[in-house]
Amino acid sequence: MSHNRILISFFLLNTIAFSQEDVPFDISKQFAVPTDNNQLIWNDDSYFDILLIDRSSKNFKNKFSDLEFDEIVKDTSYVKSKFIYEFGDYGFDKLSVGLKKHSKNEEFKFVGSKKSFFGQYAEFADSDQPPLSLFYKFDYLRKFEKNKLYSSVGYFREETQFDFNSTEFDSSLNSEFSDFLTLTVGNNFIKNDYNFDLQLNHISKFESLFINQYAINNKYELDRNRFKFSIHKNNQLLLNILFNNNNYIDERSSNGFSLNSLTLTTKYSNIPSTFGEFNYGIDLIEDRVKPNIFYKNMFGNFDIVFNTRNQHSMVLFDVYDFTGQGRFSGNKVEEWKNLTLTYHFFTQLDLSVSLKYVEANNLIIPIDLLGEVFIPEADRYEFIDDDMMSLQSKFQVPLKFGSLNFNHSYNFYDSLISSNRTHILNLDYLYSLSLIKNNLGINGKLRLQYMSKNNSDFSFNYFKNMPERKNSIDSNEYINISLNAEISISDVILTIRLQNALNKFNTSENYSISNHEFFNPISSLLTFGIIWEFDD
Repeated sequence: MSHNRILISFFLLNTIAFSQEDVPFDISKQFAVPTDNNQLIWNDDSYFDILLIDRSSKNFKNKFSDLEFDEIVKDTSYVKSKFIYEFGDYGFDKLSVGLKKHSKNEEFKFVGSKKSFFGQYAEFADSDQPPLSLFYKFDYLRKFEKNKLYSSVGYFREETQFDFNSTEFDSSLNSEFSDFLTLTVGNNFIKNDYNFDLQLNHISKFESLFINQYAINNKYELDRNRFKFSIHKNNQLLLNILFNNNNYIDERSSNGFSLNSLTLTTKYSNIPSTFGEFNYGIDLIEDRVKPNIFYKNMFGNFDIVFNTRNQHSMVLFDVYDFTGQGRFSGNKVEEWKNLTLTYHFFTQLDLSVSLKYVEANNLIIPIDLLGEVFIPEADRYEFIDDDMMSLQSKFQVPLKFGSLNFNHSYNFYDSLISSNRTHILNLDYLYSLSLIKNNLGINGKLRLQYMSKNNSDFSFNYFKNMPERKNSIDSNEYINISLNAEISISDVILTIRLQNALNKFNTSENYSISNHEFFNPISSLLTFGIIWEFDD
């Protein structure tokens, strides 16, 4: 069992090495914006296991993570529990506990977690109310003859007070609060060799944000219901129907409005495999009809992926026009087109080169005002179109006790929807060593990271959760080293994580990085932790 855990730990680290990156605003990554091949990712729905997470939730994956349990033969009945605790600099404190009960036809799982971080210069610190991210999740699954009933419910809560070091603005009242309940219930069953899946997602959310520096003061409630119906046969998607209903209430004005959308997607199962995978359909958003396309194919070493995404435009609550006819109540359609071309060099180096082009229409951004100009609140934003192009190169070199992974992203030109760092380089050494008859193992990752200067006219505003035509950040070239180490001793795993090591050990040079005008520069973070999984 210990040997399996060592291998699993190394596999997870290897997966993380080439996973989605992010642009952090603090060293704990409590506040950040995700990126994918230099593209900024915001205002996009995501999932927590099978739970739907609304697009209004910022930087969700860095704040919350599910617990994974060691795999056992599926038909075996067992009970497992897990405990993870990590602590470190600047009040970093993270605790996760979980319980899983599994049998042949039934499964129950509970996970609870909390994370807090004071901020390296106490910009988030409050003795009575420290920043907090927490969640509780319950899963239940029951199998019958040809039916699989499943359900999951999660409660998520985020609370932070921002005490920025600013002489121009009073930040004593700055706060961000969000809590929401998300529920998923469904039934997966087989009839006449067809696989049917009926699923209902529900979200009840309250969010409040007050930031004096940006004149943001909003409180709203969201009730969202999504119904999904899909039919599959032989792992081929034949039909997918998705209905979305969103109800918003602005607590300042007591006004509300609803947003509705319907998605129909299908594909023929008789298409020759040489044609690739082709899904097509329509998105009906209010009274607008938009094509919905996904195409993927591989020609020898060459891989092509094209997809479109349509959704309501971002809903803004720091404007007062909520009559249903206003410009910023989500009544426009945001359109995304993505084309990715990848060439694989099938050698011992496992080399690939990926060219990505993204085009976005009807994005909301703040209007950049020059000087002290007063304009009505509802006119502080505008709709724009933009695009980006990037090139990502990856290769992996297998070594005796691990592997060496290289990941380089090149941004061809400045854009609102990109990181605007021409070069981002990650060089990872992943190591795995098993000792004492597999009862002692050391796994980890040593990373060298380089980012070129952001000298563009664009930046990302965390609090407005959108890019903007303004760059007041001193973002010089950035180079640093980080270390993740996991020491497996029988059934216990001890962790050591060091981020931005050069900034901790070299006092003569400043290796910190700034990504936001009001967040302090990112220095270093050292944490220690323990992972313990119990059987029965």
